[in-house]
Amino acid sequence: MVGSMSSPCAALPVFTLMILLCGEPAAAAKKWCTASSEIGAFVQLGSSFRMYCTSEYPCPGKKSIHINLEEVNSHIHNDTTSSVTVTNIRENKTFTCKCTTSSKDSGICGYDIYPGYPPQAPENLTCIQKGESGSITCSWKKGRETHLWPTSQLWVKTVAPNGTAVVISKLGSGSVTFPVFKSQTFYSVWVTETNKLGSAVSESLNFSLNDIVKPLPPDINGVNCSSRHCILHWDSGQNPLRMQVQYRTDQGSWTTPLFIQANANQTWVMQDLEPLTMYEMRARCKLMPGRGLWSEWSTVQSRTDEEVPLKKLDIWYTEESPQSQNTDLTVLWKEPSKSEAGGRILGYSLEVHDLKQGGTTLYNTNSSAGCSIACTRCNVTLFTYNSKGHSPPVHITLPLQTDQSEVAPLKVRCMPHSNSSNSIAISWQKPATARPVREYLVEWHPARNRKQGLRWKRINHDQLHTVITKDIRPGDCYKGAVYALYDNIIAGKASFLDAFSLESAPTQGPSPSVTVGDGRVTVTWTEIPLEQRGGCLKRYTIYLERAMDRTVRKYGPIDPSLTSYSALSGLHPGEKYNLSMTGSTTAGEGHRGRTCIFFFPRRSCTFFLCLLLVISLWQISSVQQRVSKCCFCIMPDIPDPANSKWAKECAAIKGQLMLEYQLSLDDSIESEEEPHTMEPNHSPLQAPPLYEGQLTFSYIKSLSHESSSSEQTQETKSTDVTVDYISPQGLLADGSEVEAEEDCLGDLNFFPYRPSPFLEPMFPCGGKLTLDAVKIDCSFLE
Repeated sequence: MVGSMSSPCAALPVFTLMILLCGEPAAAAKKWCTASSEIGAFVQLGSSFRMYCTSEYPCPGKKSIHINLEEVNSHIHNDTTSSVTVTNIRENKTFTCKCTTSSKDSGICGYDIYPGYPPQAPENLTCIQKGESGSITCSWKKGRETHLWPTSQLWVKTVAPNGTAVVISKLGSGSVTFPVFKSQTFYSVWVTETNKLGSAVSESLNFSLNDIVKPLPPDINGVNCSSRHCILHWDSGQNPLRMQVQYRTDQGSWTTPLFIQANANQTWVMQDLEPLTMYEMRARCKLMPGRGLWSEWSTVQSRTDEEVPLKKLDIWYTEESPQSQNTDLTVLWKEPSKSEAGGRILGYSLEVHDLKQGGTTLYNTNSSAGCSIACTRCNVTLFTYNSKGHSPPVHITLPLQTDQSEVAPLKVRCMPHSNSSNSIAISWQKPATARPVREYLVEWHPARNRKQGLRWKRINHDQLHTVITKDIRPGDCYKGAVYALYDNIIAGKASFLDAFSLESAPTQGPSPSVTVGDGRVTVTWTEIPLEQRGGCLKRYTIYLERAMDRTVRKYGPIDPSLTSYSALSGLHPGEKYNLSMTGSTTAGEGHRGRTCIFFFPRRSCTFFLCLLLVISLWQISSVQQRVSKCCFCIMPDIPDPANSKWAKECAAIKGQLMLEYQLSLDDSIESEEEPHTMEPNHSPLQAPPLYEGQLTFSYIKSLSHESSSSEQTQETKSTDVTVDYISPQGLLADGSEVEAEEDCLGDLNFFPYRPSPFLEPMFPCGGKLTLDAVKIDCSFLE
């Protein structure tokens, strides 16, 4: 490539080395052939041409042409001439012609080609005189790289007042320095640049010495600083007529005052500086206005002093629990600027005097985040301090009285500010009261983070609008209020909601979770992340898809402040559902969140529990006879146990069960020395005598409804009940039965059993019981 080209002096030894390697003397090579180019050794980059090999006599062996030692295809014109075509040359190349006989090179010659560009005219020719008696230095910018070793010359023509002209040239590469010609006052200079492909000439520069003289930099010999200004001292031996001074804070932008005239004191004052701040200062000069050149900069650094803070702090507050007896308040203030602080802030002092309970509490903190206090009504005094003193104190009575509606601003409106995507325009109307407003205060904060993100801005009393920009981000939702402040006690407050600078539909939906229990479905969700909301959420929407037929039901709008919802209706028992949610802003509805899959179970009582109740009752023979009339589940999905296959089979084997019981009873009587008897307690009927082998049965309480109508409300069912009792009856010794006219169990034929745990807790009975009125309520299982 072009960057790797070698000079002619470096290329010639390559050809000589080839001759030595081939073992032929240079004289022999010249006698045999000559290599040449149709456009010469120096060619323009990218050009195409032909190279020729011409010999004095025909080659007795193989004739070939090589480029950089690599053989190439050549065109043979006759016995003594051959050629090769070169296209788009991009680098230095060496061409070699050879004649090979018997594995030896009997003749060789070569030619080097150097591609490049012709020179371009030099630009930006400038000349300066360093000091009033210094030499002249002229410099220029060369054109593009030519790769062909150009020669640069500066030509200087001087003209004396009598018209005598002298022309000299100076070789140089981008810059030339030459002495001043004392007798000449006018100069004309230009630059020429030449290489093997041509030459170029710059434009001429004409000047006098007064035009190009550049004074030496001013000598700064001292800086004196206070808190707000610095005095710069310099010593200029050249007596400049014009000075320029600049200053800046560390890595800040330069501040340039108006140009100043040098005075006899050789000083300059920099004013309106910040206290306790490091400044970089620099100065330069020129000999006369309108002519000559500016000197180089002289630079120095110095720090200003501290001063007492001169401005009151901007104070505000938040109220955490306004309904409690001892209100929790957080006093906030804005951190003062460097100019307001007067230096390095050492801390803040807060004095709180409780107006109801008495006493004063002092708080000291070095944090600017605020201070939490507890008081019902208190006077607050706040100031800051540094090493020089403290700021003027600011006073406020907290909490402010904001319950007078007539003193609040009216018709507060918020809208995005058209000139910026991170600002909100807020406007309002004057309060209805005739009292003069001292000032307005606008506060704002992210919708869900008032304490941490509260900002405020004070507005003049004659201004009814403002634009807020502090910490406003596009796509965030803000809340706030406009206060009309009358004094340190009374303020009227008008709140605003859902303010935003730039809004879009949410890019993500809530992430729901589903809980199924007690026959209903509860949906809970996590909120959409702030960065995905797009603005102020207006509503949530639930989408419920039935998996069986893909039908979708929509529930909403749902208040965006909620995080749960339990009003899903129309669900089919035993079905699978897919549930997802979206959020919406005024810009539109956003994307759905992740899908939650759940099953809605069948609503029924536990069938086996009902069967256990029936089994327990079935041990009473009279219950076997009438179970189909008095035991059934109130749930509509549960069949009547009396119609079950199990109940019919039990009725069929009743006789066999009674026979087995009688045999067991006879064996029991023979094995016992005394009969086992128990007395019934609190029976409303006359208790028949108990006989040997008779078993006792705890009273069963039954809640029987006076009305069996299925349309009866739950409230009616829970009040219209009667409590009856069943007397414990047993078998007579000779097998006869004791009949009770009002007994819903009829004949009580017992066989030995262990009492069921389901009887007494669920149906404690005694006295009279009508089995037609007994129902099993399974609602507790739902």
